[in-house]
Amino acid sequence: MKVASVRDLRNTYNELLRQVEAGEEVVIQRRGKPVARLIPEPVRATEVDWSQSAALRRDKSKWPPLGQGEDREVLGESSGKW
Repeated sequence: MKVASVRDLRNTYNELLRQVEAGEEVVIQRRGKPVARLIPEPVRATEVDWSQSAALRRDKSKWPPLGQGEDREVLGESSGKW
C-alpha cells in the first residue's frame, strides 16, 4: 500500500491513478494523518448467461401456469439449491 500526501496527490495525480488502476491502494495523508483511500474499482461481470434460466427455457404462451410443486422447482433451480 502506497502512502501519498495531499501535495503528492495534487502534483502526481496521473501517476497515482495509474498505480490504482494497476491494483495498488493509495492512502492520502494530510499532515501525517490518513484522510482518504484510493482503491481500485472491483471488476464486474459484463455479461450474464441467461441461457440456462428456467424461466427463459419455458415458453409461457404454450404452457399453463406452474403448479405448487413446479414453482418450487423453478425457484430452487434458479437459486442453485437443487
